[in-house]
Amino acid sequence: PNDPTPWFYDAILKQSVNRPVEALRDLQKSIESNDNRAVYRSRLLLDSDAAARSASQARIYSDLGFQQLALVEGWKSLNTDPANHSAHRFLADSYAALPRHEIARVSELLQAQLLQPLNINPVQPQLAESHLGILDGAGPSRSSFNEFNPLFTRNRMTLQTNGIMGGNGSIGNDLVLSGMQGKISYSIGQFHYETNGFRPNNDLRHDIYNLFTQVSLSPKASVQFEYASRETGNGDLRRRFDREIFSPTDRRSFDSETTRLGWRYSSTPQSDWIASITHRNAEERQNLLPGPAVIASTKAKGYTGEIQYLFRNASSNLIVGAGHHDLDRLDINNYDFTPILGAACPNPPFASCTDVLNGDTRHINGYAYSTFSLFHNSLWTIGASYDSFTQQPIAWSQLNPKFGLQWNITPRTMLRLASFKAMKRSLVSNQTIEPTQVAGFNQLFDDINGTKSRRHGVALEHQFSENLFGGIEVSRRLLKVPVTEYPESFIVSDQNERMLRGYVYWTPATHLTTGLEHQSEKFRRDAPFGFQNPENPGGIEIQRTSLLAGYFHPGGLFLRGKVMYVGQQVELPTLTAISAYQDNFWLADAAVGYRLPKRRGLLSLEARNLLNKAFNYQDTNFQTSQPGEPLFQAKRVIYARFSLIF
Repeated sequence: PNDPTPWFYDAILKQSVNRPVEALRDLQKSIESNDNRAVYRSRLLLDSDAAARSASQARIYSDLGFQQLALVEGWKSLNTDPANHSAHRFLADSYAALPRHEIARVSELLQAQLLQPLNINPVQPQLAESHLGILDGAGPSRSSFNEFNPLFTRNRMTLQTNGIMGGNGSIGNDLVLSGMQGKISYSIGQFHYETNGFRPNNDLRHDIYNLFTQVSLSPKASVQFEYASRETGNGDLRRRFDREIFSPTDRRSFDSETTRLGWRYSSTPQSDWIASITHRNAEERQNLLPGPAVIASTKAKGYTGEIQYLFRNASSNLIVGAGHHDLDRLDINNYDFTPILGAACPNPPFASCTDVLNGDTRHINGYAYSTFSLFHNSLWTIGASYDSFTQQPIAWSQLNPKFGLQWNITPRTMLRLASFKAMKRSLVSNQTIEPTQVAGFNQLFDDINGTKSRRHGVALEHQFSENLFGGIEVSRRLLKVPVTEYPESFIVSDQNERMLRGYVYWTPATHLTTGLEHQSEKFRRDAPFGFQNPENPGGIEIQRTSLLAGYFHPGGLFLRGKVMYVGQQVELPTLTAISAYQDNFWLADAAVGYRLPKRRGLLSLEARNLLNKAFNYQDTNFQTSQPGEPLFQAKRVIYARFSLIF
């Protein structure tokens, strides 16, 4: 009568039929009954149960709109069992909603793929690609990876298609055929997305294709192969605070071909070896500002190879790994002086209108993370990593100590602490198998390659009752960013980031949810001469407060709504002074949808920026060459979306 298994399976069933509040309560009963399984299961298998339930609970929280709580459960699952592929995949899906987490997102996806058993879960082609510039939820895919799949795997084929159509000429789709036959599983997918944007020259277009196959060589070993092709074209996507400041002529295109080989070997039930080698050919072209006009072209070819060993027992986990990155770049800048001198390349006074630069990047890394229970209900993480980074004219290395604590002070109260150093990895496809987080604090941000950072953080989560949850997280990052001034020299920019997140979530009734979230981010950095332009603010402060609500009917109908307040202050250094700007605004989003019977998919109608609010906003990905994923819709857009599975 105290067996947690039926509660666990019933929670999965209720989640799939639009009853997430009831699913959450069943899962909580399953967790409370876990010790009864100790009669007939080993401690290792019990830990695996706990990790699986945490991953499933995270999925349920995500359906409820409890984003912060969902992430906490995902981190708990990984800290309990780092080989849990479901938790890695969940974090890969969830990180899409967090700014500057693109590297962490695609890295979690890679780890999920390497650790997963044979299955028919579809691999949407866009998931492994970073910096797509699509607002979270505005693309065709939004459902979780196993939302419409059966609990048990068998030989069969499945076809999943997602589509979206909305304002600003937005249209997108992905189509994935996946299947399993004996010891082979596969996935073939296509993704297309295009939009005109909210202003002139704000258009975006993607075409991505993906092929993935996995072969089980034995019960202990498997290999996998993945090929991806991407073509991207866009105008000026950056937000420079003032919405009227943009380039009408900047154009960018990006083409790439990526090939990856993966391998997993389970030497014992407690040990796993995983390895990955990725090769990419890429070419990027960009038309820069006129006067003179610059047509920049970058061709890059290289690989990233990594290997990792995972060990886990009843009271501890160990992760040890190493990697090597090698990339060759050719940068070609063609200058056209016609707009200012009346000739494309007057000679004299200019001897050449073309600059050609060769650049090689080398990055070697190694790491070891140990997670263990020092006393009851606590998980300690102790480790270190070493990075050696070379990219002319930059050559430096760093030893990075790691410390983390996850302590369940009571069954309903958890404390998390972390303090660690990190260096921004060089990666051909932005994917790595090194752990992305320490005690739930991300260490892989979208920084400039070679950036040295230190992060300190503390968080407290508490369950006040069966229906009420709350938590707060505070952290600080100190960065040293290498900035190349000339081909033969560079300077170091000191930066300071402070982040605060808080939440309260409540399920007042069986079909109702509500929540309150607050996020605060402060960026501060010095302003050397090279940063004195609107692209590079010296300081940014952002406050976001959201009130959300949801309704889920057992018949399949669901409603979601969110009201958000955003306040931002920006300091822009100039040659003579620092100018300060600010804007405060309210945004409202809403959605209505229907889950089709027998888990065949869903239909929904969604509105972003329902009040059509115009606002000024500064993109926080200002220091990278890629625009960040947008956080807000710049004007009212209504989307129609569908997800179908056959």
